[in-house]
Amino acid sequence: MVMIIIKKTFTTGVFLLLLSAQCFGQKFRPKKLEETLSIAVKKAYGASVRIWGYDTLKKVQTSAQFTGVVVTAQGHILTAAHVNQPDNTYLIMFPNGKSHVARGLGEIEFTENKMFPDVALMKIIEAGAWPYAEMGWSSSLKIDEPCLSIAYPETLNQTLPTLRFGRITDLKNQFGFIQSTCVMEPGDSGGPLFDHFGRVVALHSAIGTDEDENYEIPIDLYRKYWTALNVSKTYGALPSNEDAVGNDPLQSAILNIPALQDQQGSFSTLTTELKESCLGISSTVHGKTQKINGTLISLTARSAVGNNVINSLVISKSSLIGEDPVVFTANKSFALKVILRDPENDLVLLQPIGSIQGGIQLKQFNRDSLSFQRLGKFLISPLPDRPDQVSVIGSMYFNAPKRFSIGYLGAMATFKDSNIVITAVQAGSPAGISGIAVGDRVLSINDMAINKPEDYGAELMKFWPFDSLTFKIKRLDQLYFKNLTLDVFKSPLSTHPAELFNGGKSIRRDGFTQVFSHDGRVKPEECGGPVFDLKNRFCGINIARSSRTTTLVVPTEVLLRLIERYQSSLPTR
Repeated sequence: MVMIIIKKTFTTGVFLLLLSAQCFGQKFRPKKLEETLSIAVKKAYGASVRIWGYDTLKKVQTSAQFTGVVVTAQGHILTAAHVNQPDNTYLIMFPNGKSHVARGLGEIEFTENKMFPDVALMKIIEAGAWPYAEMGWSSSLKIDEPCLSIAYPETLNQTLPTLRFGRITDLKNQFGFIQSTCVMEPGDSGGPLFDHFGRVVALHSAIGTDEDENYEIPIDLYRKYWTALNVSKTYGALPSNEDAVGNDPLQSAILNIPALQDQQGSFSTLTTELKESCLGISSTVHGKTQKINGTLISLTARSAVGNNVINSLVISKSSLIGEDPVVFTANKSFALKVILRDPENDLVLLQPIGSIQGGIQLKQFNRDSLSFQRLGKFLISPLPDRPDQVSVIGSMYFNAPKRFSIGYLGAMATFKDSNIVITAVQAGSPAGISGIAVGDRVLSINDMAINKPEDYGAELMKFWPFDSLTFKIKRLDQLYFKNLTLDVFKSPLSTHPAELFNGGKSIRRDGFTQVFSHDGRVKPEECGGPVFDLKNRFCGINIARSSRTTTLVVPTEVLLRLIERYQSSLPTR
């Protein structure tokens, strides 16, 4: 069935694909590649599914989430063996919002080492005609071939997948895996790697510490053992029953683009003025010197405050701008004055004490809404101290609820005898240092009464690290007030490669009302800088490194609201 579908595609479109390959061979054109990837995304996106184990009787989730891809109209799903169990049931969630139950079929994981070859198949139980992606051939892949990942990273916990762009760097390593630069993390396991035609060429399996270490299961293994995998069985060795893999009819049209090895040089479309709109800032945060980037905005209509005319503003990440901020340009440094903060979006607006030339003009703001058609479009994040980061738009706008950025208290409580009672206090935590003890009854937090079990957690969720709180407690028959300052939440130490990437995650990395994602490798201290598309339009600022796979951007429309709020506060002349 798959072979017939692919042959049909070949006969109707191979001429255009071959012509496209010839164009790339003459000179690397980022905008042309962008157009090619846009077509691939449209073909592939709808077949990439979010999955977790599912109890069909209790209707509850029974495993962590992972990813798969539907490859037949009958509902066959390719995924990884390390997340699959033959005959278990799974909930399959399509990007269109529809969900269905699937059953685990065959898998191949070697008895002596279950990490290899990590091949598994599922099938939707209900009969239907399902959205699916074509299967390609891993045997026809090329080094420096562009590729796309469309999968569901666990840290974002979103109903829609995110896109990541990369290139093929190894056709077959010592373990039989393909290697690419499409970054992965937990949740992406079993997710599809697509070629630039939108065909599945590999499935996500494992990662190393380096962000370029992303290991993929070759699609040809699924082709070769298709019949065996349709049997609900775990194979401890490669099955003896083999199918013909066949040949790729589009092999001669497959691109390899050596220029992708130097993305900063190959995608250098920004003017000097736009590159210089990313500025380094230094300030004192909680007694320590903190560096962060900022974005220089040029005001077309100059704003007047008193006798001063303001030509420009700087926007940055509020939680990393403290006392006495100083901005550094090519030849000078200028003091900055904090004029407006937006804690909800972690934004700060600063006024240079002096005249800084250049900056992004308001007419360069990209005011288009972020639609599906823009997924996979290239972005450039200029940085003052190292090469620009090239990435692709990975999502449309979404809300990022506060999950990891909560302030750390270090005390647990339960509802007992109509009271909220402290049941555990971590030594050295803000609660412990303040003198809160096991058995204390919590009456209020910052004068907000705590009467029900849900009140305690809901009230604490409002606060950020370094916020000051006053607990009113009752110990035996005495009332006490305990003052404390919340700390940064410290995750348990982990040796998982997803937690060990260069630079790590931002402390404030969620709790945003409107952001979008890209796969640029921006470090936490490099946030606050601008993001542009290939048309040199300003798309927003990098606000947080969310995880190994994701940097979050606050879009221009949110920034414009902040600027307009500032301008409306100025006295009329």
